Parts: sequence; C-alpha cells; structure tokens
Amino acid sequence: MSENWIIVNGRSVRYLVHGEGKPMVMVHGLNFSADDWINCCGNDFEGLKIYAVDMPYGPKSRSDHFMPRNDDDYANHLYAIVKALNIENPPILIGGASLGGETVLRYLALNYPATAGIVVGPVRVPSINLSRIKVPVMGIWGGSNDRVSGRENMEAMRRAGFRVEVINGAGHPAYLDRPREFVRLVLDFLRSINVV
Repeated sequence: MSENWIIVNGRSVRYLVHGEGKPMVMVHGLNFSADDWINCCGNDFEGLKIYAVDMPYGPKSRSDHFMPRNDDDYANHLYAIVKALNIENPPILIGGASLGGETVLRYLALNYPATAGIVVGPVRVPSINLSRIKVPVMGIWGGSNDRVSGRENMEAMRRAGFRVEVINGAGHPAYLDRPREFVRLVLDFLRSINVV
C-alpha cells in the first residue's frame, strides 16, 4: 500500500493505493477515513486496484476539509479527484456508510464516468434523481442494527430498480462489521455484470 497526496482545486487530497488491476475508487463515510477501507478488506479484492480517497468531511480525514455549498459539491469534488488521478478506465465506485454512499450516488446521477457503483447505507437517497444513473448499482445495508440509514433510502433504491442487499447482524458500516460478507456481495455483483 502507498500513501499519496495530490492538489485538487487548490485543496490537498490524501489517497491510498493498494493492489493491481481494474480501478476501484473507495469513498468513506462521515466518521471514517480511507484507512478503514484498506484495513477491513483491502487484501480481499484481488484483480482490483484500490484508490481509497480521504474525502473533505469527517474528523478522521486528513485531506483539506470544506463545507459544501450545494448538494452536489462533494460529488463534483470526487469527480475532480478521479480526473486528477488520471484513471484511464472508468472506475468502479464504492461509497461507504451514509455520506460516502450519498456522494457516490450523486456522482453517478451527474453521469460522471464509472463502470458500476456500490453504496453502503447511503442517506438522503430520495433527494437524488436516481433515474439519471446509467450504470449498474448495488446498495448494501446492515440489518436491524443499522439505525442511521432508514428504510426510505433502501426502498428508493429498490423502486429505481437497483439491487439491494442486507447483511444481517451488521450495523451502519456493514463493511467493517462483516467484511467477508461485504466482499463476497461486491464480487458477486461485479461478476454478475461482467466487470471482474
């Protein structure tokens, strides 16, 4: 794993790179950081090159912080990061618990380049125009222990025709609570759409 820094729109952005293969950009949730992705399941995604990005929110992020002025600011920032990283192929995007998942959904709804999206317990889903998303998407929720992202978010994704999975016994950050099951679901989804 390597730790790297780039300047994007005048802000310092930290990101971690791990593995080799097709690019997969991983975005953490509000109270997490890029390190959580590598620590929980970085070694389990063979054939994928992980770019775990420290987003500009949350106390653990080491990138420069900023508050959004509108709902799409973090998604636009993510796109600027993907461009700055010179990723040649459209990446697979994974958004972590709550705000990370929302950011990825907004990125996809803006039709920024991506092969597929996986979101974990995203919030404010009904406020996003999911009909604009043109790539396969899967949502993953913790079971009854997820007390942050309500059923309205899950149902909005189901109504939009996206795959929805529940990891029973997991909480809001389902990938941290049940990393093996999370990785299995992600790889199964990516195989089903012929990405890996």
